[in-house]
Parts: sequence; structure tokens; C-alpha cells
Amino acid sequence: MNSRRALTSFAAGALGIALTLTACGGGDSGGSEGGGGDGEAIESITIATSNDAPFSFTDDAGDLQGIDGEMINWIADKKGWEVEVFVSEFATLIPAIKAGKADAVVDAMYITDVRKEEVNFTDTWYQQGEGMVVPGDSTMTSRDDAKGTVIGVQTGTTFIELAESLEPEEIKYFDSQAALLTAVENKQVDVVFTDAAVVAYSLVQNPNDAIKIVDPYEPYFPGLIGAAVPKENTQLLEELNSGLAELKASPDYMEILTKYGLTESNAVD
Repeated sequence: MNSRRALTSFAAGALGIALTLTACGGGDSGGSEGGGGDGEAIESITIATSNDAPFSFTDDAGDLQGIDGEMINWIADKKGWEVEVFVSEFATLIPAIKAGKADAVVDAMYITDVRKEEVNFTDTWYQQGEGMVVPGDSTMTSRDDAKGTVIGVQTGTTFIELAESLEPEEIKYFDSQAALLTAVENKQVDVVFTDAAVVAYSLVQNPNDAIKIVDPYEPYFPGLIGAAVPKENTQLLEELNSGLAELKASPDYMEILTKYGLTESNAVD
């Protein structure tokens, strides 16, 4: 993942145009009215998320949960901000904040050089890598075993790069993590590469012998996770970084990570 999930420059441009024309995912929330800017005090922040557990997802009340979700809630609580949520597909999240539909992407987004051309990133929230997921009866034990097979990836992610590097028979694209896992279960694909934390959390919630995570596994994309903000919103960037530093100094930081299956190896200073 993002890895988790990387937006290409082409996709960002095309989807940004689509967002501008269609207001994809909702009305004119967040962006221009929240998240500060021009030295005004920040009172509310609209978070862009693809609504994928365990990173950043909404509960029945519409409130953010998950690793990233609880972290931004913690920061917002300390800052006295109201949190609103803008939900869209992962590949449209950066175009969403650039179009003013939300103030920040908080959704396990890997910090990459390509993305830095589009947005600014906060300091690192935590680190994690991709997982290799195969059918329960698969004999694959390493990434090399995936060469020349049918590989599934999520649209808009850097896992596409990983899949291409394996010279697959075919790459199949899916719009969500759930669709990826279903494809493995139904043997529409031989293997998928996606966020390890997503699969681990999913299998804890819903054990399924039809799929398994290859273990041990060394990630191709060991990645650093950050929140993304529009380049012009330096005030929000500074506020998020100060809140993140306070969170990391608190025991709540590790409590949030471990609640969703992560460990001290995922923590960063």
C-alpha cells in the first residue's frame, strides 16, 4: 500500500478535473471554509477519507474511527476543532483537497515524492508495509512466486508498480479493499498486494480460511504514513504537526496503534 495506495500524476490530474466538474462525493464542504488559512483561527477541519478500515472509517454516527481516524480525533480534541468527514474513493482524495472539498487527507497515505509534487505532508504518523494475500490453498511463499500470475491491486495505488514489476499474466483492478479480498476468495486472482494492516484487521473481524496472508514477508513498499494538506495551507500543516508531536508524547499514541493490531515496530518518533 503506499505504497499504501499511490496516486499517479496522470490520475491526479484527470480525477481533479472530474471532481471540479461533478463535485464528486458531496457538496462544497470543508476546504475553503475550514482548516484555517490566511492566519484565521481553525475552528473545524474536513477530513478526506476512502472509508477503509482499519485506517480511517466512519461509524454508524458518521464519526471517524480507525488508526488515522482516532489520531486526527485526538489532535482535533486538543485543538478544539470540530471534525467533518468527506468520503470518496482513495484515488480521488488528493484531487478533493486540491479542489477545496476537504482540508486534509487522513487515510494511511504513504509519503512519496510523486505526491509531494501535489501536496504537503505532515511529519510521519506511523509506518507500515504491504501484505501479500493469496487463496487459502495457495502454495505461494514469496513475492517471486507471484511472477507471471494474475495479480489484483486497488486502483490509484502504488501497488500497481509492484504488480508491474512482477511481469504478471494480467493485472486486475479493484476500487476497494473489500473487493480485493473477495477476488482472492473467489479465485478471480492468484494474489493481491494491499496494506498488511487492512487484511490483518479484516481477518480478525471476520476469520476466513479461504484467504491467507503470506508470512513471513518482507514488504516491497515499507512506507511512512502522513496526512496530506494543500500546499498553500501552511497554517494547517503547522497545527497538525504540533498536535501530532503532542500525541506521540502521550501513551495514547501506542494505545491507538495496538488497538488496531499494530505494534511498536510501526511507531515513529
